[in-house]
Amino acid sequence: MANPLASLQPELWTASSNDALQIYVTENGAATSFKPNFTYPIFGDSETVFGYKDLVIFLCFDHCTFLPFLNVKYSEKLDDEDIVDPKSKLMEFLPDSTVFKDEGLWLEKTEEESQKFKIPGELVEGSEFTKEGEDYAVYKINLQSLEGEELHKRLQILVLLFIEAGSYIDSKDKLWDVHVLYKVTDRDTPSVAGFVTAYNYWKYPGCAKFDKGEEEVRMKISQFIILPNYQGLGLGGSLYNILYNHWRKEDRVVEIVIEDPNEQFDDLRDRCDLQTVHRELPGSLKISDITPEWYNKTRAQFKFEKRQFSRLLEMLLLHDGSNGKKNIRLFVKKRLYEKNKETLESLDQPTRLDKLQTAFESLEQDYRRILKPVKFKRSGDSVESSNKKQK
Repeated sequence: MANPLASLQPELWTASSNDALQIYVTENGAATSFKPNFTYPIFGDSETVFGYKDLVIFLCFDHCTFLPFLNVKYSEKLDDEDIVDPKSKLMEFLPDSTVFKDEGLWLEKTEEESQKFKIPGELVEGSEFTKEGEDYAVYKINLQSLEGEELHKRLQILVLLFIEAGSYIDSKDKLWDVHVLYKVTDRDTPSVAGFVTAYNYWKYPGCAKFDKGEEEVRMKISQFIILPNYQGLGLGGSLYNILYNHWRKEDRVVEIVIEDPNEQFDDLRDRCDLQTVHRELPGSLKISDITPEWYNKTRAQFKFEKRQFSRLLEMLLLHDGSNGKKNIRLFVKKRLYEKNKETLESLDQPTRLDKLQTAFESLEQDYRRILKPVKFKRSGDSVESSNKKQK
């Protein structure tokens, strides 16, 4: 039976799960803490926990092994069988290896794992780089190994906590790839800095290639996370560029796409891709040179989807300005018209022109926002910008 005091003062027994949950990453005796962006996949849409006073949930990870430690504290709890147990709810999303309450045991297991730790995967060729005196590298994790599967189980709760509408992937599906960004300044105990999941979507290559056994895939980035304690260092752009360049070199990969990106990741990708296209295309792109044949051939070389490549060309034309404002405006409006042809043709001409102009002005404003922090250069792979922290 519910405690009658709770019905009189429910606010005293209700805690925001976003505030109650405190996430830590520990390294060499020090801990970095941060809050989750979301907890509704675990605690429900209201993101609250009822039935406790002074609720605090500690979720800690070792920087190297990412072994989780969970502790739940509160000053009082209602005597009600319907009260949700925070430990039980979180354990539904954490691996069995998670240590609960016993911090000494967690430290002991962390030390034991760290001494024999080896990254369960292969170094991505050309992925080693240095930022602000720290060394980093990207590894493709072997999900078919016990160690690789366990590492992914430990990492995946971050998807729920930091990606809106994020969900767990089926790691048993061999078409999933997981890449982890490590800080490797200390090669013996590398630190997890972020990770990416991507799916190999099979694409029919045509009769001739199919008969020869040639494979084609669309590589779709599904989840992209830089840990909060590593954000603001430009690591997201570096990680994206490394994977893009890696997949671009693979003959079987014909297109690199993103699944439902949020605005922050969209901006990051746009700025990275702008650098790539600007670096490789002629110094001054002429609208007259953008024929259907040139467009299809060049897009295939970059392995961008159509919408992304069109937007990149439009931003570069706007940035360069040498084609003239009117020509650029007409070039962009032509694409907008073709994209929305069915709807626009049902309108009278003045309304249609007004709609196109409004759409162009909105798009131009967004393009200039994206372009503003980018410092274009002709060599090097990094993006110099004041990007917001990505997801």
